Amino acid sequence: MASGQAWFWLLSGLLCGIAGAVLVLPLWRTLERVRARPALRFGFAACAVAALGANFFFAYRNGGRPENLGTPAAALAAGEEVRPIDPATASAIAASAQTRAASELGDLERRVTANARDRDAWLGIATLDRQQRDFAGARDAFTHLIALKAMTADSWADYADVLGSLANGSLAGEPAHAIDQALALEPHHIKALWLKASLAHEEHRYAAALGLWRELRAALPPDSPDSRIIDSNIAEAARLAGGPAGEPAAVAPATVASVSGTVSIDAQLSGRVAPGAVLFIYAKAVDSPGPPLAVMRTAAGGWPVSFRLDDSMAMIPARRLSAFGRVVVEARVSNSGQATPARGDLFVVSPVLRPADAKALKLVISQEVS
Repeated sequence: MASGQAWFWLLSGLLCGIAGAVLVLPLWRTLERVRARPALRFGFAACAVAALGANFFFAYRNGGRPENLGTPAAALAAGEEVRPIDPATASAIAASAQTRAASELGDLERRVTANARDRDAWLGIATLDRQQRDFAGARDAFTHLIALKAMTADSWADYADVLGSLANGSLAGEPAHAIDQALALEPHHIKALWLKASLAHEEHRYAAALGLWRELRAALPPDSPDSRIIDSNIAEAARLAGGPAGEPAAVAPATVASVSGTVSIDAQLSGRVAPGAVLFIYAKAVDSPGPPLAVMRTAAGGWPVSFRLDDSMAMIPARRLSAFGRVVVEARVSNSGQATPARGDLFVVSPVLRPADAKALKLVISQEVS
């Protein structure tokens, strides 16, 4: 059988060679004539370009359009169900994104090493550190921007948010000063007003909080998705201040919402969990700054750990889970037991979700705070 296959391929090769010679010789003679006559040379080139263009067109038509590719857009166009990304794939994507961020951060750090007055590089470092939840690093980068007198209203508001995160969600003290700096530069700055109102609520100054929420409501665009949240905060502050809300239409009763699921840890990181480590699980609003909406603290271990976050776990009554439409859930192992994120902590962040959907989460801790 093997001998027969060898003869078959030998004969096929010979026939292909003969056919190639028959085709190539006339083409070679034609090319010789083309080289001798400029007009033919131009025509031959034009035909080649046209043929190449036609080839690209048909390749795109038959294989390159979204409906012919294995992408979510293709699946949606075809009316197919797009399945959620499995935890292993999500971890790989997160690791890839973290690698890119680390590379970009390295480039920025080299820039500030070469020129300590590079304002854009320091701002880039602060932004990347905030995204990576390295709040201590972001604080240090903002400190350099302050020394360079390069802070804007946006920078001061972000700096206040960073300081609040390092203070377990409290906006009193240094964060309050940063908020005031932002509002001094831009009196109607949306994020700064939000933080200022949250600070007033944190300090139980409900009348002041009510005025700030109303000011923020007036500064929001008419079609802002935050309008309903602000209306709820206005009603809450008015109730606590003992006066009428006196602002936009009545707020619909808060919907009962919760987020639940399990947290486990990647096998490669399980040995990094120290005895007595603490697991923090908390929900944060995607579209508004401020402290977490709900927090759970438990011992790290006995994986998987089941959790449920709801309004009863709110840090501030005006920031309840049910008042926000889009949240993320983060689970973080703290070997030191401190709520403030620190280098070496292990964590995972969920995709954006809606509490009202009440879908169970399966989170796998697979990243490390660097």
